[in-house]
Amino acid sequence: EIFRKLIHISSLAIPLIYFFLIKDKNVMAIILIILTLSSLLIEYARLNRKGYVRFFFHKYLKSVLRSNELKGHLTGATWMLIGFTFSVIIFDFEVSVLALLFLSVGDAVAAVVGRALPIGKIWDKSILGSLSGFLFCVIFGLAINNTLSLQIIIFGAISGMFIELIPLKINDNFSIPIFSGFIMQILKEIL
Repeated sequence: EIFRKLIHISSLAIPLIYFFLIKDKNVMAIILIILTLSSLLIEYARLNRKGYVRFFFHKYLKSVLRSNELKGHLTGATWMLIGFTFSVIIFDFEVSVLALLFLSVGDAVAAVVGRALPIGKIWDKSILGSLSGFLFCVIFGLAINNTLSLQIIIFGAISGMFIELIPLKINDNFSIPIFSGFIMQILKEIL
């Protein structure tokens, strides 16, 4: 699980590159579409009954994959790329950057703290983990954002960590950036 969360933290590079280097929604969308399609092709090869990709995943990454991923579901990394892609396409630049950050940082912190200090369990998740994820979302949001209000950042962080906490059928690597981005985009329009 720790290795999976390191992947989450390393995904922080994507919103940071978007924010500091690329700054162009269309360019970032094209990059993410290419990465997502590549990931889906790898998933297809992984799920094929024969082949080198499947062999590689089962030999070297089996311990990292969750049971549902071994049974034919998409990996969390692919869901993350799908969530990133849709967020960049749907939301304004500053909203999508924070939505991506909230997934990269908030979900990883919530999982690590929740496993280390499983205080206040609800829906098999740690409330302390979710609160820690929320706090890190707000801190990172304030550190990187220069246009959205504190209220928007807080509500975005709350919504992202709420989605992380509740048991949904859809992968939270998709739902966290979409839901938090949706809330922040609406608040940006009305506040």
